[in-house]
Amino acid sequence: MLRKSKKGYTLIELIVVIAIIGVLVLLGLKTYVPQRERAFNSIAKANAGTVQTMLVGYMGDNDILAVNKATDIPAALNGVAAETGTPLEGMVNPYSDTAGVYHIDTAGTSDFDAAVVGHQGKVSVLCKADNDLLVNARGKDGELLFNSN
Repeated sequence: MLRKSKKGYTLIELIVVIAIIGVLVLLGLKTYVPQRERAFNSIAKANAGTVQTMLVGYMGDNDILAVNKATDIPAALNGVAAETGTPLEGMVNPYSDTAGVYHIDTAGTSDFDAAVVGHQGKVSVLCKADNDLLVNARGKDGELLFNSN
């Protein structure tokens, strides 16, 4: 009698190996996703610190001692952003390739203590009144990451 040699794996063995690989991939993704979110939050916090530092530097260089909410803050950010080679030029929004990095609210109508929809990763410069300047950064779900208060 001729004997057939058994080379290879059975279907059950292959399914078990694929299931084990699938479980390992899921465990890896479970670890990777929160780390990615923490990295994005760190970028947003760093952006807020950079904007705050640039505003303070601009106001110091231009002898702006009292902040006029209607003119000084937009002029300060536009003046800083217009200069090439500043840290604002290279900032990116970690949550969106198309969204901007910062926005200015001088009307005093926005409440940045509540979650702001559509502002993930953005730095908010809020001036509710003269000499009342807040720099905030928001995370993916609108949570406050950085507050200059």
